[in-house]
Amino acid sequence: MTGISVAGIQKRFGAYQALTSVSLEVRDSEFTVLLGPSGCGKSTLLRIIAGLEYADGGTIDIGQRRVNDLPPRLRRIAMVFQNYAVFPHMTIYDNVAFGLRTRKTPEAEVRTRVMRMAELMDIGAQLSKYSAQLSGGQRQRVAVARALVVEPEVLLMDEPLSNLDALLRLQMRAELKSLLQEFNTTTIYVTHDQVEAMSLADRIAVMNGGHIEQYGSPMQIYSRPATRFVGGFIGNPPMNFLLDDHHSYSRQVGLERPGKAHSLGIRPEDIQVYREMATQCWPVKVGVVECLGPMQQFTAELDHQMLRVTADPDLALHSGETLYLRPDPAKVCWYDGEGRMLPV
Repeated sequence: MTGISVAGIQKRFGAYQALTSVSLEVRDSEFTVLLGPSGCGKSTLLRIIAGLEYADGGTIDIGQRRVNDLPPRLRRIAMVFQNYAVFPHMTIYDNVAFGLRTRKTPEAEVRTRVMRMAELMDIGAQLSKYSAQLSGGQRQRVAVARALVVEPEVLLMDEPLSNLDALLRLQMRAELKSLLQEFNTTTIYVTHDQVEAMSLADRIAVMNGGHIEQYGSPMQIYSRPATRFVGGFIGNPPMNFLLDDHHSYSRQVGLERPGKAHSLGIRPEDIQVYREMATQCWPVKVGVVECLGPMQQFTAELDHQMLRVTADPDLALHSGETLYLRPDPAKVCWYDGEGRMLPV
């Protein structure tokens, strides 16, 4: 069993507090994503788990071992970096074999494992080449192959797909998910891309300002964001928020509002759209309309507050027309004045 337990991790760089008492439990064989904007502390946390940075406080356990004071080579981890870190003076074969050779693996076994990994990663034809002769996608495959060939207990990945173009990122994402399911390796993956996080993760830790705002399954985080930050960061377009100090919006649509509620949140796709006046609806004027193929999105102004709404593409919408909107009561989230979700 190789889970990861991070408890109370603190990290300061001079006057800057990068991490504030971060705790995280990653189960054996689980794929966990650290997601958040630039500067939120996700890469710093990953580097501390790897042993490339040392924490100012807190503990890190990998499996049953406390690893705070161990160097990276003794933590039984492998890491894939954003810039691939493929050795340019070595052939691709030697790059993939590097970790096995540093562990004094017999050469016959090295060859067997390298060839199997090359087949899995579809780089068999590249083994005699050097990294300068490979595309970005091929180099990333080499970096992943080199990490997995040593059969690490834990795989750490720091924005490994961010340098690839959109189509190649989509392809690599699917390949990576399939490969890691086969190897059953406990993985922590850092990204600022919510689509990557939602499609790859078993659980997502959404980070902000050096702490974890919410840790849960992709659907938990999407459908019940624990804070307004999470609701605004996850989703494209993000969750709508309406200030509801005097119950004006909740009463209009017949919503039961918790006593301490300050605002309500609703996803754009969880709002019904009517052309004709209907009861318990918000009357709005349509702003910008965007056709996105399988759906369309439009902005709507409700008493100087802006909403984004997703609608059926067959609904012919025009800027300036009046529509009537009704949120799905089961999908509404309520937040207090500090932006924390309230139970309903």
